Amino acid sequence: MPVALSSGRWIHYRDLGAGAQDPVPVLLLMGLGGSGRLWWRLEPHLTPSWRLLVPDQRGTGLSDRLLRPLTMRTLVDDALAVLDDAGAARAHVVGISLGGMVAQRLALDHRDRVRSLLLAATASQGRRLAPRLPWREAGIAAARPLLGATETVRRMAPALYGPRTVAERPERIDEDLLERGRDPTPTVTAAAQLAVAVGHDSRARLGELGGLTVTVVHGEADRLIGVEHGRALAAAIPGCESVMIPSAGHLLVTDAEQATARAVAAHLRRANRGPTVPSGAAIADSDAGPAGPP
Repeated sequence: MPVALSSGRWIHYRDLGAGAQDPVPVLLLMGLGGSGRLWWRLEPHLTPSWRLLVPDQRGTGLSDRLLRPLTMRTLVDDALAVLDDAGAARAHVVGISLGGMVAQRLALDHRDRVRSLLLAATASQGRRLAPRLPWREAGIAAARPLLGATETVRRMAPALYGPRTVAERPERIDEDLLERGRDPTPTVTAAAQLAVAVGHDSRARLGELGGLTVTVVHGEADRLIGVEHGRALAAAIPGCESVMIPSAGHLLVTDAEQATARAVAAHLRRANRGPTVPSGAAIADSDAGPAGPP
């Protein structure tokens, strides 16, 4: 299993999709509290055509544990270390939630390493996000040290997933919990990641992303990072495309797997061949139909 050395710590990542058509790899950055394993639903849709670099962010999965306070710069440096170790001069960067915040900073500070940018279920600033979390879920999150990572996610399901998944497809939540349980993220890491997310604010610099192929993907039923944040993010980036997925919550890869995969594939095609998805388009959340390129 490949590992990259970053600031004296080992960052584990998976290198998938050997023989892919696009020579530029896709770097997948997961959000708060999860390892790279949680991209498992999206990976098979993309590996036939794209090489994927899937890191466990510092303190998660098989990567080294935290020894010092976590910063946004550290997470960006870790992403760069993965690209360097994989021999990738540039990458299409796909980030969800906190991973989308890291992706923004990576593109802003190291534009030469980013071929395109897809920002899913994320925002340009973190300080105003906490009030969206209902009091019940906020209490559950605070009890994480006692409940454990898996039980915390189980109890927070109504805030993390769309209503359709909670009511009609609870088995998909159970599948996610099984994956999380294989390498649960320590509470100290989740707390450090939350502090990084709250301190994130890229609003003053988003105009610098003009000329880069950027797509914002957001679930219209996201209760953690409301869809208004996705719309504001897209509006602030010159030339940005946006895709809003009806009935999808924060964990939109689970709520709308096929729709999310199609949005990512369309973005990657657009990065190479020009626009394919109208700005502001809504993609149906049906699980029918292929996601990859023709």
